[in-house]
Amino acid sequence: VPYYMGAAGIAVNRKRVSDYPRDWSIFSTKKLANRMSMLDDLREVIGDALAYLGYSVNSVDKKELEEAKRLINQEWKPNLVKFDAEGFAKAFASGEFLVVQGYAEAIYEELDTELWENVDFFLPPSGGPMYLDSMVIPKGANNTEAAHLFINFIHTPEVYAQFLDRFHFPSSVNTAAAPYMTTEPFYHVEDLENYELKRDLGENLTLYNTLWETIRYNE
Repeated sequence: VPYYMGAAGIAVNRKRVSDYPRDWSIFSTKKLANRMSMLDDLREVIGDALAYLGYSVNSVDKKELEEAKRLINQEWKPNLVKFDAEGFAKAFASGEFLVVQGYAEAIYEELDTELWENVDFFLPPSGGPMYLDSMVIPKGANNTEAAHLFINFIHTPEVYAQFLDRFHFPSSVNTAAAPYMTTEPFYHVEDLENYELKRDLGENLTLYNTLWETIRYNE
C-alpha cells in the first residue's frame, strides 16, 4: 500500500546565493563551484540529466545515456565538491554547501525553524526521478489482520494529515488528508507533474552501472 510519493529536489541558501536558475542547470553555475553537491545515487543523478535533456528517467537508449553522461561530466561535476547521499543536509545547514540536491525533509530537519526562510527548496520543472514508499505485509506474517488495521489507521485522513504535517509533505497518495493539514508543505503535488517513478531496469541496469563508473569514479 503506498505510504508516500515524492522526489528529491534542490535546496539553495538564498541568504548567500542570488540570481540562479531554478532548474538542474544550477549545477552548471561556475560561480558556485566547490560549494555544491549532488546525491551519490546513480538513478537520481543520471535521471536528472535525462529529464533535463527531455528524456525519460528510465531511458535505456545508449545515445540518450551518453548525452546525459556528457552533461554531468562536462557541465555539472566540475562544480561539485562531491556526490553525497548521507551528509548533504548537515553540510547545507552548516553553510559548507550553498546548493545541494537532496530531500526536503532531511534538509529542513537540520535547521531551526527561524532559518527556514533562508532556504529556497524546489523541484526543477523539467522533472526527474520520483520515489514511492510503501507499507508491505510480508508473506507468512503472523498477524495480518492487525497489519491491515494498522495500514487503515495510518491512512485515516485525520491521522495521515498528522504525518504530512510532521514532515511538511504534500498529500500525494492520500488527497483526502489535505483538508486536515495545518502546515504548508515544502513542495506541492503539482510540482511532481513531470516526475517519473523509477522502473526496474532489469539487465539494462548494467548500462547505468557502467555509466556511473565513468561519472562517479573518474577524475
